[in-house]
Amino acid sequence: VAPDDADPDCSDIPIRNVTFPNERILLDSQNYESTLLVGAEGENRTWLTIDYDGGGVGRPGAAGFVDSWYEGNQGTQCLHRINVCATLIPGGTSSFQSNWLVTQYINISEPGISQLRINVTFTSNLVCSSQQCAQQQTFEVQTYETNEPDETNKGNISYYSYAGVRLIHTAEEGATTDSESFAVSSSGLYLAIWDQGSCTVINRIVIFYNICPYQVLNKTIYPETVAPQGSFDPDKNVIATCIDNASPTSSNSLSLRCRLLGVWIGSASCQCNAGYEANGTVCQACQEGTYKSVAGDSECNGCPNNSYSASPGAVSCQCLSGYYRTPQEGVAVNCTAPPSSPQNLTNTSVTKTNISISWLEPTYNGGRTDLYYVISIKSSTNIIEYSTGHTNYKLMGLTPFTTYEIQVMARNGVSDQDNANDNTRTVTITVTTH
Repeated sequence: VAPDDADPDCSDIPIRNVTFPNERILLDSQNYESTLLVGAEGENRTWLTIDYDGGGVGRPGAAGFVDSWYEGNQGTQCLHRINVCATLIPGGTSSFQSNWLVTQYINISEPGISQLRINVTFTSNLVCSSQQCAQQQTFEVQTYETNEPDETNKGNISYYSYAGVRLIHTAEEGATTDSESFAVSSSGLYLAIWDQGSCTVINRIVIFYNICPYQVLNKTIYPETVAPQGSFDPDKNVIATCIDNASPTSSNSLSLRCRLLGVWIGSASCQCNAGYEANGTVCQACQEGTYKSVAGDSECNGCPNNSYSASPGAVSCQCLSGYYRTPQEGVAVNCTAPPSSPQNLTNTSVTKTNISISWLEPTYNGGRTDLYYVISIKSSTNIIEYSTGHTNYKLMGLTPFTTYEIQVMARNGVSDQDNANDNTRTVTITVTTH
């Protein structure tokens, strides 16, 4: 962007449709909010113009001629087309033009930058109206490096003060874009364009360096990374990060490489944590009444029967009061309850030493199928317990002429978690052997 002078409205103009992906732009001549970027020599404009050959308006024999750089779209915001169309100094001398255009200070804020690139989009004309163009259709781009702005010396133009990079563009007639790279060793620079007698319109100047761009993909954040800057530089190893509430899909799923020209190599991936589900590029908490027990791309599920989640981001649902799960049952299993008491307990046969009993199943099994019964036979001297999965049982080896209290209690897999209420699940009869 144009430092300290950028205008977001400039991004909508047609010429800005030519974008520079994977690049961090330090200067773009089509992103200035001022209506005039350059002016006549000596005017206080953003960019400096210098006419070193002494020509221009007011030179004897050259009335009406403007040899230095000027802006051909006077008063049009954002569309800065910078022109020069010089001629040899009148009188037939072979002296050449020397017209300079100097940008403002370009700050390189990112440490470790050793190479920049410049794109210049320009048009050269072999015929100029009202004057004869020089045959040499050439201009140079040079740099003056300095670690801090140097307004005093930036206009001290000479072959040696701007010795930096000497990029020569020999243009054929018509529009073209030239791209060059150049080394830098300072934290900033001035850019100078030196015209020696061309007829040129510069439509756009962009200075940039390559980056592997910031992006969010597969729930993973690829950090903006300065790309390797030389053809022989190795790829940069980069570790991506997961978005909030996500974790890597594997131990090496965050490893990436940033390659020359800002190309990502490899694919990083993360997954939403337990208690969170994907919603576009974010992992959002499961809503109340839902849960998600494991990390992954699955959605949150509604709570199983007789359970609830009271807060967002639940990894399981708690059983309602009076409902339980066995230790072996997972969070996706419905919560269940102990059964009610057996029905219609009776003795079907009595002898001196045997008593046969039967009963009906409880009216409520608690939502389970693992129903069984505990039979307790109590005399004045002892208590014996038996268990069965049937609804009848024969008690043998009893003492003749003895009264027994017989209890049958219904139980299932979660009854042990609610022993305090066993008496509500028990029926009793009294039988005497004879």
